[in-house]
Amino acid sequence: MTLDELSGQLEEFIDRARAALDQEIAAAKNIVAAAAAEKSLVQNALSDLQGQLKRAQGQLDAVMKDLDRGSTLVGINREIAAAGKKLKALQGETAEAETALAALNKQRAEADSRLVALNLEANRMIAIRTEGEAVMAGLRAQLAQVSLGQRL
Repeated sequence: MTLDELSGQLEEFIDRARAALDQEIAAAKNIVAAAAAEKSLVQNALSDLQGQLKRAQGQLDAVMKDLDRGSTLVGINREIAAAGKKLKALQGETAEAETALAALNKQRAEADSRLVALNLEANRMIAIRTEGEAVMAGLRAQLAQVSLGQRL
C-alpha cells in the first residue's frame, strides 16, 4: 500500500469518524433537548402538584376546623342535654318544694287561727276570772261585814 492510499484511507476513516461523531453529537443534543423538555414538564408537574398540595392542605385545615367545631358542638350538645336533665330535676324539686310550702302556709294559717281563738279564749277566761275575783271580793266584803256585825 502506498502512502497516498494510506492517506486516502486515513481521510476516509476520519470522515467516517467525524460523521459518526456528528451523528452521536446530534443524538446527544437531541437527548439533552428531550431531557430539558422533560425537565420542564416535570417542573411544571411539580409546580402543579405543589399547588394541589397547598389547596389540599387548605381544605384539610378547613375540614379539621369543621371537625373541631363539630366535636365542640357535640360537647356543647351533651352539656345542654345534661343541663336540661338537671333543669327538669330542679323543676321537679321546685314543684315539690312549692307543694310543701303551700302545705306549711296552710298549717301556719290554721295555727294562726288557733292562736287567735286561743287568745280570745284566754281573754274570755281572764274576763271571767276578773269577774269572779270581783264577785269574791264582794262576797268577802259582805262576809267581813257580817262577821263584824256578829261581833258588835
